[in-house]
Amino acid sequence: MNLVFWHDGKEVRLSLEEKAGNIFQAVLGGRAHAVRVEFLNTEELLLNVDGRVFNIIIHSDARSHSVFVSERFFMIEKKSAFLNPDGGAGKSRKREVKTTMPGRIVRLLAREGDDVREGQAVVVLEAMKMQNEIKSPRPGRITRLRLEPGDHVEAGALLFAVE
Repeated sequence: MNLVFWHDGKEVRLSLEEKAGNIFQAVLGGRAHAVRVEFLNTEELLLNVDGRVFNIIIHSDARSHSVFVSERFFMIEKKSAFLNPDGGAGKSRKREVKTTMPGRIVRLLAREGDDVREGQAVVVLEAMKMQNEIKSPRPGRITRLRLEPGDHVEAGALLFAVE
C-alpha cells in the first residue's frame, strides 16, 4: 500500500507492505523499517519501529489527523481532489479551527483581526500534559478568536476561524 500525505506543507510518501499479521515493512524517505503494530483502542496504538516503541494517539476530522507520537504533536493534512475539486486552489474563504480533544488555553500568539500566514501558530493548547501549537491552516485574517489564557475547552470547541 502506498500512502501520500502532507506535513508542514511538504509531501510525504510512505510505502507499507504487510509481512504477517500486524508486522509490516515501511519505506519512508528511501529507508526501510520493520514495524509491528498493537492496537490499544480505536484511537491509540503502539508501534515498534526497528526496536523502538512509540505510543501513538490519532484524532481525525474531515481535513486532517492530529497525531501524538510519544508526546510530540503532528498535524497531518488530508488532501484529495474530492475535498478540493480544483486541485487545492479553491480553498474556502473561511476555515474554522476546532480542537480534537479537551484542554486548557495556555497562550494566544495572535489576536482577532491579526493577519497570519499558513502554518503560523495562533493558540497554544495544553492537552494530555503536552503543550501544542495550533496553527493556521491557511493565510488570512483571524476571526472569532474569543479565548483567553486559562480557558478550558472541550473536544470539538471552536478555537478560531481564518478568512
